[in-house]
Amino acid sequence: MSTMTRSIHAPPAPAEPEDLVNAVHEVMGAMLRRAAPSLEDQGITMGQFWALHLVSSLGRTSLTAVARHLSVAPPTVCAKVDDLVRAGLVARHRSEKDRRTVELSLTPAGRRVEAHVWRAIGRVMNAATEDLSREDVATASRVFEEIRKRLDGDSGLLTGVPA
Repeated sequence: MSTMTRSIHAPPAPAEPEDLVNAVHEVMGAMLRRAAPSLEDQGITMGQFWALHLVSSLGRTSLTAVARHLSVAPPTVCAKVDDLVRAGLVARHRSEKDRRTVELSLTPAGRRVEAHVWRAIGRVMNAATEDLSREDVATASRVFEEIRKRLDGDSGLLTGVPA
């Protein structure tokens, strides 16, 4: 199969920030739909995967922190975490700092499941970008990294903008 390299050109009209939001939303939705069979293979739902990923990303963390990062109420996350604990993917531990606090962490099986799903997402993205020029992929990566820095507050450009 021959691969044709093509370059993405800027739209004729200036793009609005809402256009970027819509494009990111559409790309994420399409990517996650394509990666869904990998979740099914692992016996978890999309919601469980995001909870699993947050426990992994945050390290030893609380259910409240996971809920806050998912922008949902703790009871909403509790059922997902309970399922992940029953499946042996997440473990609950008493905090060494405050014995009243319960912390969450990934088990080795949870790490394997997370890695499996991210590899599947990587394959989906590789397939989706294989006909794009390296320059276009590099530009997209650079733009998204700059937006991430600004959203994380690294650039100081968003001072005073409500979160």
